[in-house]
Amino acid sequence: MADAATDERMRDMIRVVLRVHRFTPRAERERARSSSPFARTAPSPFGAPTRRRAPRGKRWTQDYALTVPPTTTLLDCLLSVKRRSDPTLAFRYACGHGMCGSDAATVNGAPTLLCTTTVGQAAGQATGQTIGQTSGSAATAPGSASAADHGGTDHGGTDDEGFRRTGSADHPHQQREPRPGTSPSPQGLAQGAGNQSPAIVEIGPLAGFAVQRDLIVDIDPMIEQITRLKPYLQADGRLATTHDGKVDMIEYLQRPEQLAKYELLSDCIACGLCEASCPVFSGGDAFIGPAALIAASRFINDSRDHAGDARLDAIDTADGIAACQSVKACSRPCPRGINVGEEMWQLTTRVGERSERRRDNDE
Repeated sequence: MADAATDERMRDMIRVVLRVHRFTPRAERERARSSSPFARTAPSPFGAPTRRRAPRGKRWTQDYALTVPPTTTLLDCLLSVKRRSDPTLAFRYACGHGMCGSDAATVNGAPTLLCTTTVGQAAGQATGQTIGQTSGSAATAPGSASAADHGGTDHGGTDDEGFRRTGSADHPHQQREPRPGTSPSPQGLAQGAGNQSPAIVEIGPLAGFAVQRDLIVDIDPMIEQITRLKPYLQADGRLATTHDGKVDMIEYLQRPEQLAKYELLSDCIACGLCEASCPVFSGGDAFIGPAALIAASRFINDSRDHAGDARLDAIDTADGIAACQSVKACSRPCPRGINVGEEMWQLTTRVGERSERRRDNDE
């Protein structure tokens, strides 16, 4: 019975190699700031923000081989590696259920959240077919974790060591239908796990952000840009009072149709996936980024906010909405379902129409 149960469990497993792009920073030496206006470290005379220098250090890729159920999240896989074989592997995570956005990374060249992407999805994207049909073999780097070392995560709420699983098999982003011809079903991936060559899933840091260590990137510039646009309600401050002058309620009433204009925008978790997919932002050009613009749009569309003109002024700059090229690549990876590209276009249209009205008034 035990052998039969083991065989049945193995049939539900897939073999995968996580190829992680790693980075260890090197200590920076103290250097005197150059006074030359042509030096690379000198600030721009045109007022553009100085681009941060990429940190120096050792870069390499390391393979980790695992045999796990196809519904296991990539975050669970990395946690298993860190707990069982390589405690030096560094990555950021918090809630583990797609609500905080802290575990954003690049998987097979596309930005995504590690806690909402399953091994079955990532392996299917890497192979374009069921793993049982792939040919060739995947070499594992010396010292990599083996499948036997990891075992697998069971189908319950915890793994073999009692840790709670991240994500969920019922998570909507883990149940998305694969594109035809690119991503097989988890059932197809799991067939013949013992006979198939493992799929290679590449995991790297989020594009467009300075790497601090392994998969951890510096998100401070993104947070600073969001903060620059004052992402909080600026209302008139008038409060309902009773007949004797005491505050009756502290709330701002709104109709459902007014709430619908920005409700989805308020779901933004500032994960940075839209910025990593934006060719302008990730390419290093001066651009405040779609995450900050979404934060601004959320309050521009809020009927309770009275700082709409000031917010439009703040984004109507050379590195603001004018830098957006309307590629709309930012819409695809959003884990909250926000059509970021469409919101960028709406802001572009709104700023353009306001500029035309101002020109007409001046004439």
